[in-house]
Amino acid sequence: MKSLFGNLFSTGTIREPEGWIRQFILILVCAITVFQFYVILFATLDQFLHNSIFITFMLAVTFLVFSFSQSNKGSKVPIYDLLVSLLLLAIGVFLIFDSERILTRWPMADPLTSSELILGLAMLAIVLEVTRRTLGTGMLVIVSVLMAYAFWGHLIPGTFGHQKMTVMQFVDQMVYTVNGVYGSIATVAATFVFFFVLFGNVFNASGGGNFFYALSKAVTGRVAGGPAKVAVISSGLYGSISGSPVADVATTGSFTIPSMKKVGYSSVYAGAIEATAATGGSILPPVMGSAAFLMAELTGIPYASIAYAALVPGLLYYLAIFSQVHFQAKKIKMAGYEDEEFPTVKQVIKSMGQFVIPIIVLIAALEQGLTPVLGAIAATVATIVVSYFKRETRLTPRKLFNTLIDTTIRISPLVAVCAAAGVVAGVIQVTGLGGKFSTLIHTASGGSIFMTMLVTMLVCIIFGMGMPTPAAYILTAVLAGPIMIQVGIETMQAHLFILYYACLSAITPPVAVAAYAAAAIADANPMKIGLLACRLGLVAFIIPFMFVYDPSLLLIGSTGTIILSIVTAVIGVVSLAAGLEGWFGKTLQTWEKIIVVAGAILLIYPNYISSLIGLILAGIVLGPKIPEVIKDFKETRVIDKNNSDITPANF
Repeated sequence: MKSLFGNLFSTGTIREPEGWIRQFILILVCAITVFQFYVILFATLDQFLHNSIFITFMLAVTFLVFSFSQSNKGSKVPIYDLLVSLLLLAIGVFLIFDSERILTRWPMADPLTSSELILGLAMLAIVLEVTRRTLGTGMLVIVSVLMAYAFWGHLIPGTFGHQKMTVMQFVDQMVYTVNGVYGSIATVAATFVFFFVLFGNVFNASGGGNFFYALSKAVTGRVAGGPAKVAVISSGLYGSISGSPVADVATTGSFTIPSMKKVGYSSVYAGAIEATAATGGSILPPVMGSAAFLMAELTGIPYASIAYAALVPGLLYYLAIFSQVHFQAKKIKMAGYEDEEFPTVKQVIKSMGQFVIPIIVLIAALEQGLTPVLGAIAATVATIVVSYFKRETRLTPRKLFNTLIDTTIRISPLVAVCAAAGVVAGVIQVTGLGGKFSTLIHTASGGSIFMTMLVTMLVCIIFGMGMPTPAAYILTAVLAGPIMIQVGIETMQAHLFILYYACLSAITPPVAVAAYAAAAIADANPMKIGLLACRLGLVAFIIPFMFVYDPSLLLIGSTGTIILSIVTAVIGVVSLAAGLEGWFGKTLQTWEKIIVVAGAILLIYPNYISSLIGLILAGIVLGPKIPEVIKDFKETRVIDKNNSDITPANF
C-alpha cells in the first residue's frame, strides 16, 4: 500500500520499448510529423481540429514511452498503458469524424451526446494522469484543486464563489471548446514547440551542439578558468536552442562539469556555473525556448519583437556569469585546460562552421517577416542539408528516425504542460477566478507597482518549483499578468517580467530542477548548488525590475537613451560581478564590496541620476584598481599541451 501510494505521487520514467511496440511508436511518430508538416505547409485546418489531433496522438505516444512510476523501468509496456494509448487514438479519430458537429454546435446550449460526454471525461482523466507522470505532483495538485473549485466553488460564499457548474458543462468547456485542453495554449504545443524542439534535436544530432562546445573551447579554453567559461558560452548557445535547463545541463554539463572539477573548481561551484548558464537559455534570443512562444500567443506580440526586446537583458545575464567566473578564476589563480590539444577558432570554423548556416537562416527568416514556425522549418531543412557537408555529420534516414522519436519524447512533457495548462486557463476563465485573484494581488500590494511586481515574482517562483518554465509562466501570466497591466505596466514588460522569474525558478531553492540535474553530475549538494546559482544569476533577479521602470534596456525609447542605458548597465554588471566575487585586480575588502554592489545596482537601473551616483560609488573603489586589472590582463600566461608559455590570452 505504501509503495502504491508513493507511486501515485511520483513521476514516471522514460522507457525504451522494443519489438512491435517500438515499430508502432515509430509509425505514430512519423504520422504525427507528416501531419504537422502537411498542416503548416499545405493545408488549411481549423485550429481546434489541428490541436485535438496533435494532442491526442502525442499523448498516445507519451503513454507508451513514459512509465507509470520510477519503479516500472525496462522496455516492457504494460497492457493498461497500451489500452490508454489506443483509447487516445480512438478519441482522436472520434474528434475527426465528429468535427463538423463540434465546430458548428452552440457550446453549453446544445447538450453533449453520451459518447461525447464519456470520451470527454476520459480525456480529462488522462490529462491528470499524464500530468502526474511527466510533471509530478506540483502541477497535478494545481490542476486538481482548480477542477474541484470549478465543481464546488459555488458553495464558497462571497467574492470567490461562482455559479454552479454541472459535469456536462465542465466537460463541454474543457474538451469541446477552445477554452480548455485544445485551446490557444495547445496551439503553441502544436506549432511553435513541436517545430522548434524538432529543429533543436536535428541541430544537435547533426553535430551542432559539438560545434558550440568546440567553438567555446577554442575561444576561452586556455585562459584562466577556461572550462568554466566554456560552460557559460556553450550552455548559453545550446540552451537558447533547446529551451530546457535540465536538458541543457544533461547535454553540456556532462562535459563541462568534470572539466571544471579537473582544474580545481569545487563540485558545488562547477555545478552552479553549469546550472546558471543552462537556465538562461529561455531568456536568450534567437529561440528562447517554448515559453517565449507562449508569451507571443497570450499577448499577441510578434515573437520577433519579443526576441528583439529580450536581447540586451539576455546578454547582460551571460556577461554577469562570465565576469564572475573570470574574477573568481583570477582570485584563486585558476588555470585553463591543461595537457589538451586545442584547435584554433579558425580550425573550428573550417571544420564545423557549416552549423552557423541554420542559425543565420532562422534569424533571416524572422527578419524577413516569416512566422517563427516557418523559420524553424527552414532552419531544420538547412541543418539537414549542411549535415551532408561532412560524412561524419550526415543525418541518415535512421538518424532522422531516431531524432524524431527523441523529439517526441522531449515534447511529451511540454504537451502535458499545455494540456494541463489549458484546463487551468479554462477554469480560471469560466469561473472568473482570474479577476478575483487579480483583486487579491491588488489588495496585497496596495496598488503599488513595486509591491505588485514583488508579489508576482514570489507567485511565479512558487509555481515554478519543480515545474517546467512554460508551466510556471502560463500559470502566473494568466493569474497575475492582468493586474500588472492594470497597475500601469506595459504588456511587453509585464510578461517578460513573468517569463524571467518563471525561468529563474529552475535555480531557485528549495526545488531547483537545474540545480538537481547539475548535482547528479557534479556529485554535490543540490541545495548548495541552487543557492550559489542564485548568486551567479543575481543580475537576472534585478534586471526585470529595472526594465519595468524604464524600458530602454528592452531597446524601447530614443537611440541616445538606449545607448546610455546599455553602457551603464554593462559597467554595472561587471562591477556587480567584481563586488560579488570580491576581486578586481586584487582582493576587495568587505566595505569595498558593499559599496561596489550598491553602485552596480544603481548603474544597472536606466536613469541618469542613479547611473551617475552608481558610477561615482563604483569608481571610488574600482577606479584606482583599473591599472592592476590591465597589468594582470597583459601578464596573463596560460599553458599549452607541451607546458610551454604561449602569448597572453584574451578573454
